[in-house]
Amino acid sequence: MNSLATKFKSLVLLALVAGLSLQCEKKEEEDTTTLLLASALFSSQGDCTVSAPPRASINTFTTAVTANGTGTISKIGSVPIVGHQTAALKLTAKNTTQVALSGKSFVIVYQSSACPLATSTTTGFTPSNLTASAEFTNSYTLDGSNGSITFDGARDYYIFFYAIPSRGQAANITYTVTNL
Repeated sequence: MNSLATKFKSLVLLALVAGLSLQCEKKEEEDTTTLLLASALFSSQGDCTVSAPPRASINTFTTAVTANGTGTISKIGSVPIVGHQTAALKLTAKNTTQVALSGKSFVIVYQSSACPLATSTTTGFTPSNLTASAEFTNSYTLDGSNGSITFDGARDYYIFFYAIPSRGQAANITYTVTNL
């Protein structure tokens, strides 16, 4: 239902952009309304830009993890037009820090201390019950509960989640962090 509402909003914005661009009268002043509407339609919200080949750069929201415990990602971004969901966890891992994951999503790990996230990695951690995926470069599939990532050193990481709702996925992943 949320995907349908997103698509309807996108269609309304597209109609507004088309209507504004087809105005018959010529204005003396430069009108930036059309540009602002187009920008809103084709850009995603978020506080971090992520490169996730083969997709274009994606903006998403990050949730900082600073202590052991359990949580559910609530700050979720949306990819314009298609309505795919995104989110990211940010943490400074120690040797043996583990992030247990529950849900359905694609998972990509970036070793970085700040955004933007340019290149994903498959080193510095051991995935468990995550299946290697060809959907994105260096990605895994989380398909239900009991997936985890165990880090092998003290470094900064982002764990990026990309979910395609039509495949039964969602970016509101539940996570449990230990040994942080």
